[in-house]
Parts: sequence; C-alpha cells; structure tokens
Amino acid sequence: MTIEEAMRSVVDVRGLRYAAQRLGLLLLFASVLFGSAGTLGWPRGWCYLLAALLLEALTLSLLASLAPETLNQRGAFGAGVKPFDRAFAALWLALALVTPVVAGLDAVRFRWSALPWAFFYGGLVVLVLASLFANWAMVENEHFEQFVRIQEERGHRVVTTGPYRFVRHPGYLGAVLGALATPLMLGSVWTFLPAGLMALLFVVRTHLEDHTLRRELQGYEQYAQRTRFRLVPWVW
Repeated sequence: MTIEEAMRSVVDVRGLRYAAQRLGLLLLFASVLFGSAGTLGWPRGWCYLLAALLLEALTLSLLASLAPETLNQRGAFGAGVKPFDRAFAALWLALALVTPVVAGLDAVRFRWSALPWAFFYGGLVVLVLASLFANWAMVENEHFEQFVRIQEERGHRVVTTGPYRFVRHPGYLGAVLGALATPLMLGSVWTFLPAGLMALLFVVRTHLEDHTLRRELQGYEQYAQRTRFRLVPWVW
C-alpha cells in the first residue's frame, strides 16, 4: 500500500462532515415531525426515528470500515456538479421537510387518517431492505458521491459488480423504497403525497443521470446495453 492509498483508507474531516450532515438532517426531521404533531407523546414517531437512527449509524459504520474514501467523498464538494442535480437537491430538501409536517398533522394533530401498527412493521421491513441494498451499492461503488458529476480527477469508471449487475442505479432504488416506507411506519395515508413526489423525483434524477453517463462516461453505454434496467428490474 502506497502512502497515498494509506491516507485514503481512513476517515478524514470530509467523512466526519458527512456524518454530521446526516445526523443533523435526522435531528431536523425529528424536530419538524414532533413540532407538527404538537406533542412528544407519539410512540410510533419515536419508533420510526429509532429505526432511522440505527440504520443511519449502520450505514456510516459500514462506510467507515469498508469504504472510508467513499464516506470522505460524500462529504466533499467536487467540481462539475450538473445543474439538474442542484435543482434536485433543493427539491429533495423541501420534500424531506414537508414529509414530517404532513405526517405529524395527519397522524397525531388532526387524525385525518390512520394505518394500523401492522403497517409499521411492513414499512420497517421495506426500510431495512432498502437501506441494506443502498449500502451494498455504496460499498461496491467508490464513485458513489452525493451529487451527479463526472469525477475526472478520480479516474471515474463504470461499476458493474454487486447490485449494479441487476439495475444501473441501485442506490436510487433504495431511496425510492425508503421514501415509500415512511408513511407506512408513521401511520399516515396523506404522507404518501410528499413521499410519492420524492419517489418521482428520484425517478427523474435517474433518467437525467443515466442520460449524462451514457453521453459522458466511457464504457457506460456498453454497460447499459448489458444491464437493461435503470431502476426497477424487469420494469424500467
């Protein structure tokens, strides 16, 4: 192992910044969730947050131990981010904050709808599977950054192993499933509106990123011909 490789094999300030960002977003989500509910006495909300926190801790731990450079890069600010992905980030953040607002108002404050606890457990299974699938993609793909760009300074290459054998954007499939699991776990039918829009947003991002990679990343067109499905196996 060279000195440069050894330096890349540990988590640095970029990785710590990403971990702080993720935990900060979870704290913000919790604040909005219970603020809209108008009470801290919401067991289902606490159960959801506990599950989300444990899965986030698992993700960060796996990246720190198995793919520290990927963790570091997710906390970096690389050049060449595509304009459509800047718009995606703003829309994603807006929907990520609207989701707990709707959930708290619906499930607790006004009780417009209610889903039995059985839906919580079903949603938990979906969330765990989605997180594990996305984690697999992050560990497998050293170019799994937060934003869409061609990472020329890092020798950007096409990854075809692991979950990339089945779909071309496995991380986004995990994100879509995770978004749809949230209303089930929080017991709010109305929360499917912002969650569904977030899922649709990832579908649009998948289309735009795939088009970008076909055009700008060497070898991706050939990979796309072998791995036919972008997001959902045997569907699209």
